[in-house]
Amino acid sequence: MIYAIVHADKEWGIGKGNDMMFSLPKDMKFFRETTTGKIVILGRKNLESFPGARPLKNRTNIILTRNPDFECEGAVVCTSVDEVLSLPYDKDEMFVIGGEEIYSQMLKFCDTAY
Repeated sequence: MIYAIVHADKEWGIGKGNDMMFSLPKDMKFFRETTTGKIVILGRKNLESFPGARPLKNRTNIILTRNPDFECEGAVVCTSVDEVLSLPYDKDEMFVIGGEEIYSQMLKFCDTAY
């Protein structure tokens, strides 16, 4: 079971200008508590929106990118959904965290969305 975790507005918008549309402390706390110690799947652009463009702490970060030369210290880099799905990780521990392209590719594999 793979999960999706997303904060969307009423029109299913999830961000603007490579940034979140809004910041709600309770939602951020839920995100941290839900994903800490787990595996997060995200795109390179989403990673670049993080402070210092660094992977999230206390999680296994899987970066999905089309760029075969992309490297990221502290993260697993994959160039296809098939590659992500073939990793020897517990699928019950995986959370898709965006951005838009990654949700588009991964949602069909998700059983639950938060």
